[in-house]
Amino acid sequence: MENSQPEGQDGAATGQVEDAVLIKRGLRKVRRRRWLLWSVMIIYLPTMWITQQVTHSFNKSLPVFFGWCLVLLTAMAISAVVRCPRCGNYFHVNGMSLLYLRRCLHCQLHIKADRDLP
Repeated sequence: MENSQPEGQDGAATGQVEDAVLIKRGLRKVRRRRWLLWSVMIIYLPTMWITQQVTHSFNKSLPVFFGWCLVLLTAMAISAVVRCPRCGNYFHVNGMSLLYLRRCLHCQLHIKADRDLP
């Protein structure tokens, strides 16, 4: 005699709950990485303003600008390679296109779809 659970509503419900938990975790990760990118972009203006106030020179503020560009590229790379929790493809990348839309470019899962899940 086997000691396995029969295929029924209990197994399906457990699978749905596990899927919901994975989708919630995955979408939380997508949102965190998007916030990282937005934070780096928002930091640009105050950083450059402070640098200009301190150095009073365009040439002396260039290293700060290039450092910010490096941080921006890193944040873009980190946010671009996050995977969709439903389909497993990159959430923001389709082929050579990097688009920061609110839906997965492959399965159209919305960034806030976990709010409707149990």
